[in-house]
Amino acid sequence: MTQRRSLNLKLVLSVLAAFLLSMAFTWFLHSRLSERDAYKLIDSTFESVEDEITDCVDERLVRQCMAVRERLDEGYPTDLRSLQDLAREMGVTEISIADAKGDIIHASVQDYLAAPGKPAFNFRTAGGKAEDMMCLVDGFATEYCQPYRSNTANGAWRKFVGVWMPTTGGFVEIGCDGASLRALSRASLVDLFRNWRVGGTGGIVVTTMSGLVLSDYEEPNREGAQWEEPDDSFYWKRKEIEGFPTYVMIPRDSAAVQRDVLVGATAVLNGAALVFVALLVGFVISAFVRNQIKLQTAKELKMATDIQLAAIPNVFPPFPDETSFDIWASMDTAKEVGGDFYDFYFTGSDRVLFLVADVSGKGVPAAMFMMRAKALIKSVAQTGKQIGQVFEEANDALCEGNSSNTFVTVWAGELNIRTGHVSYVNAGHNPPIVRLGGKVEYLRSRPSLVLGAMAGARYRVNELQLEPGDAIYLYTDGIVEQHNAAGELYGDDRLLKTVSGCTKRRDGLLSTVIADVRRHAAGAEQADDCTQLVLRYRGEPETFSGEYRPTMEDLAKASADLAKALEGVPDDCANIMMVASDEIFANIVRYSGATDWTLTVERTHHPDGVRLVITDNGKPFDPLSYRDPDTTLCADDREVGGLGILIVKKTMSPVTYRRNNDRNILTMGKEYGDQN
Repeated sequence: MTQRRSLNLKLVLSVLAAFLLSMAFTWFLHSRLSERDAYKLIDSTFESVEDEITDCVDERLVRQCMAVRERLDEGYPTDLRSLQDLAREMGVTEISIADAKGDIIHASVQDYLAAPGKPAFNFRTAGGKAEDMMCLVDGFATEYCQPYRSNTANGAWRKFVGVWMPTTGGFVEIGCDGASLRALSRASLVDLFRNWRVGGTGGIVVTTMSGLVLSDYEEPNREGAQWEEPDDSFYWKRKEIEGFPTYVMIPRDSAAVQRDVLVGATAVLNGAALVFVALLVGFVISAFVRNQIKLQTAKELKMATDIQLAAIPNVFPPFPDETSFDIWASMDTAKEVGGDFYDFYFTGSDRVLFLVADVSGKGVPAAMFMMRAKALIKSVAQTGKQIGQVFEEANDALCEGNSSNTFVTVWAGELNIRTGHVSYVNAGHNPPIVRLGGKVEYLRSRPSLVLGAMAGARYRVNELQLEPGDAIYLYTDGIVEQHNAAGELYGDDRLLKTVSGCTKRRDGLLSTVIADVRRHAAGAEQADDCTQLVLRYRGEPETFSGEYRPTMEDLAKASADLAKALEGVPDDCANIMMVASDEIFANIVRYSGATDWTLTVERTHHPDGVRLVITDNGKPFDPLSYRDPDTTLCADDREVGGLGILIVKKTMSPVTYRRNNDRNILTMGKEYGDQN
């Protein structure tokens, strides 16, 4: 009896030890897996983050280079000293002007210029990456950006950007060292990643080299706050992109909770297996494996969904300073990840490309092909190539290694925002609906071959002229092919009727269509992804601009100028704008310490609207961050001040503030009139 008890005790202790050892190993394993998955997600996120920051910086420097070109076109002197002064004024390190042969004929750096016994610096013969700039005079591009690297001529680290000069056939190039690159680009990065989420609860932070926050996912409006690197409560990495320290982080708590849940579930399953080992071992093991696969699959799908959504523009309006057009889009996937996508981006200073696409198939394979197609089209389009050539190069790249025979239908248009001219290509996609001069109809054209089906295909380019008030509505077949319980499709005719009858502005059309599709489905399962995009052309605004001094006389003059600029605006809207602007004018004159300030009035159309841009060189002040007074209190109990700013925020929309080049810039908008 004693021996049996001893054996039972040893057996129980052995089983208990094995159980505890198993739990300790499981806890350790899931901790490592959670950490590995977190860093894999961080590394994959950095790829998208680097593209976004590089695009932002390149776009900003191209605009600065164009500004230098405009100064030169206006007759600015091109001698060495004058160009050095212009470089300091524009915030760049150096300026060079090349002729059509690639020779630098004027520069702010003496070493680049010709001297006795020494020819001028020539881009074509310089070797290295300098020769790439010759694409500007060879007709391959009108603007070109190089990465931040060592200079071919003298070894100094620079980022060079060039734009073509139509008047001479040459080009103007600016170069920025690290300090000027960061100074010019930092405003473009503010709040860039506010809506990005990594792993559900993590995010992205961009700072200056001195540690001041530019973009913070966790606390909006933290520009200028001092950043402290994350502690051990985060999985995180730091990478310097275009001179800006960038952090991607995921809280350890989110991974720890998942780990503890898995370990707890494992403990229950293992305990049951040890108690009922003879009868249930097979069932418990198989159930555990299925549960692990399900959890891992769900986790991978969630990661894929987060990456896919992060890759698609989802902040609207996307270009708040652009008044010549509106663009809105939405995507409603049938599964966790979808094969549809939309995209839009500038391909030049006055050209914007917009598209909607549908990948064959569904789920993760379609989503992976979608990400590849989206990246290929954008990378080719932003080289400035003609839209037909963009499709041909993207198609050839998608055909390489396409063993699954996946393809994608695409409708893409490129709008000249100054003229309203649209060049478009239809690669096997549904025809869009256009509103031209008040008439709503399908824009039917002979489609070209889908992308990814056959290498070497050619794509037909069509043209369309938009007038102010005209619009283009793009969609995928998930809209028209949604069926109800009786098997009846939503159809082209019903979609045209819905679009024709919608009187809501901006994104109201998208919500109206999707609501009508769901009413038609009446509970039937969503058959396919539903993706939509609407672009409305508004045309060039009428503009008034004035400069003033911080005096009561100029305040009165500015109010009079504004009243004249608002002639023809309905009285109720004009009165609101006068009250709001007078409050801002008075604050500048009384409190800002500015020596000068400006007012710009832009009259937009379709729908009619007014945008006021007020700038001053006074001390930094963001009126939107000013705490609103408690209007529930009586006047005697309220703190003094803030009521005028509250009126501005309540009566004007949108209202935005930014600080740029030592100036406060406040933008206020108001729309009225046509709602279509």
